[in-house]
Amino acid sequence: MDIVNTLKINRNLNYQKFQSKICNTNYEILGVKVPILRKIASNLLKEYEYQEILNNLSDDYFETVLLQGLIIGKCHTTYEEKINLINHFLPKIDNWAICDIFCSELKFIKNNEEKFLKYLWSIKNKSQEYYQRFIIVILLNYYINDTYLEMVLNYLLSIKSSYYYVKMAISWCYSVALVKYFDKTFEFLSQNKENIEKWTFNKAMQKGLESFRISEINKNKLKNLKY
Repeated sequence: MDIVNTLKINRNLNYQKFQSKICNTNYEILGVKVPILRKIASNLLKEYEYQEILNNLSDDYFETVLLQGLIIGKCHTTYEEKINLINHFLPKIDNWAICDIFCSELKFIKNNEEKFLKYLWSIKNKSQEYYQRFIIVILLNYYINDTYLEMVLNYLLSIKSSYYYVKMAISWCYSVALVKYFDKTFEFLSQNKENIEKWTFNKAMQKGLESFRISEINKNKLKNLKY
């Protein structure tokens, strides 16, 4: 199982340069595009057990770490084992890209919303930047719905962080809520404007204004709400 050689065969030097500019990480970036990594992960799972694959993936490269996350997301195992794998993986996240792609792969959450929410709350006091971002990106991916919208908005309001990528995630989450539930989210933001850090608030407004899924009438409301 020579995974690193497979990655090097599939590397793209132009993409490597691009990725290195936008992704601040301590891992060496080879330059393999994410769709290719997903395909590699799927092919590996057809031939090997997930634990064997994970045991053969080092923490040396951005791509080998990301592959670990993809394998965890795609593998078929019990809920409890998924949580064990996630707990082992989270400390390895040191950049927004691995965090966000990993979150998007955890589709088993859709059938375990309430249970996984308890897990999120069990780690919410972790102070590390990417634990915090992980929670927020999970919420925006799986919990902005009729059942959990109010909970998500109130959780975002409770976060006090100086981390750039946490604040960006908060603003992104607000903007997704605006797209899906404009009236309720706009009312919440209007009522709590003074309790949201100014930079984060304006970034949420900016993301809303950039969205193609928000009407011009509602965008004018956002313009008036900005600081």
